[in-house]
Amino acid sequence: MNLEQKAKELMQKQTKKNKAPAWLLTELAVKKGKELSKKYKINQKLVVTSLYLAHTIFSPVWKGKIQKKHPELSSEFVKKYLTEWKVNKKEQEIIINAIEAHHNKTKTKTKIAEIVKNAECFKFITIKGSLIFLHELGLRGISYEEAKDKVLQKMQQKKELLTLPDEKKEAEKNCKEIEKIFR
Repeated sequence: MNLEQKAKELMQKQTKKNKAPAWLLTELAVKKGKELSKKYKINQKLVVTSLYLAHTIFSPVWKGKIQKKHPELSSEFVKKYLTEWKVNKKEQEIIINAIEAHHNKTKTKTKIAEIVKNAECFKFITIKGSLIFLHELGLRGISYEEAKDKVLQKMQQKKELLTLPDEKKEAEKNCKEIEKIFR
């Protein structure tokens, strides 16, 4: 089994255990990560692996302690798996940095980490991602009005973290469309 598949299976297991994040959002980030990997000629295996592992420790509690610290918690959690899967030290460092840097609390050290951060953010800056997130919030028992506000807050938060010029431009367009739907 290849590294991407191992990471995907671990994330699926953790998503069930944590009851978050929405699996469809994870898949949106991975799809964008693959697209950006090709566009920027970056190692897709490391991008996809990092995207799957970035939320292995997570919680559905909005802005809760675990949600706020999930990049650090997830990176710590996956270290034993990366060693077990015999990922070389250099690739481990790249993956760990990509996981830790996807919220901008840690500086990105590679283009791979930059791609991961942008792909991860972009899932909330699409109509599809916004609707998935709205549905997920509804499943958590959050009222429509509150969920709508959270979707727009998350969109703004993630838009501000984008660093790639083409993605920033696309995000501007997408945000206007999302705001039309939710305002």
